[in-house]
Amino acid sequence: MTTVVQALTVGVLLGMIYTLVGLGMTLSLGMLGILNLTHGLAVVSGSILAFEVVQTWRLPIAVALVLSIPLGFVVGVALHVGLVRRAQRTSAESGLLVLFGAMLLLQAVAVQVWRSDIRTLTLSFSQHMYSFAGVTVRADYAVAAAAAAVLLLVIWAVIRFTMFGRAVQALSQNRDAARILGVNADRYSTVVFGVGTALATCSGAILAGIFPFAVQTQTQWLAYAFIVVLVGGTGGVVNAAVGGVTLGIAQAVLNEVLPLAWVPAVVYGLLVIAMVARGGGLSAAKERYL
Repeated sequence: MTTVVQALTVGVLLGMIYTLVGLGMTLSLGMLGILNLTHGLAVVSGSILAFEVVQTWRLPIAVALVLSIPLGFVVGVALHVGLVRRAQRTSAESGLLVLFGAMLLLQAVAVQVWRSDIRTLTLSFSQHMYSFAGVTVRADYAVAAAAAAVLLLVIWAVIRFTMFGRAVQALSQNRDAARILGVNADRYSTVVFGVGTALATCSGAILAGIFPFAVQTQTQWLAYAFIVVLVGGTGGVVNAAVGGVTLGIAQAVLNEVLPLAWVPAVVYGLLVIAMVARGGGLSAAKERYL
């Protein structure tokens, strides 16, 4: 029983972080109707930023978290204004192809700058443990989950209670009607794309202290974001939380029953199964609204 509770606890903590990883994807797909294929690179960029801040600049990890949000937002806005918006004027498929090309280009540049070496970031509290009622939790898991939970709560409150959030909801449900009511669709789309990229970058900074990372691990985080979308649907924090916590618990349970080397393969298998079960794949997930 203790093993089960242990796995569930770790799964929920991981799930909070995975929710943050996938939230940007759920927002951009739900509102813009397009997959941000640079999402995984944004996550890895956040991890690299955290590594440089802590190891090179000798500053606290909190500085990396603070920097990752505006930096990710600026990059996301630049991508949307410079590439996605222009391509989408032709067709939605053009936007997807442009992002695919941007992903390949940015990955190639990142490999040249940071190489493909696997990096690990050890924080001052990484080896600490918290014990309660027979359940032991790593301090870095708990701190990362708490940071993710705070950000998720902020995003939920913004979507639920602000004029910006109401405009986003209107665009996700009926873009043409929102335009008639005076919502600037292009501006809000750019902001949402920037926010999604910022959330991905911030989640990468949080993940840096937990998992080893390299430029090529961007495919793992892109796949995890897909799983969050497929399981939870698109559009809001609650949807992302369903997908993220489900993924976290599944991974924690698999870690207990399978060799660690097999866990990623099984998780990717679950991605394929989820797409088949959906029938419409990611397009079916897109039908859920905020």
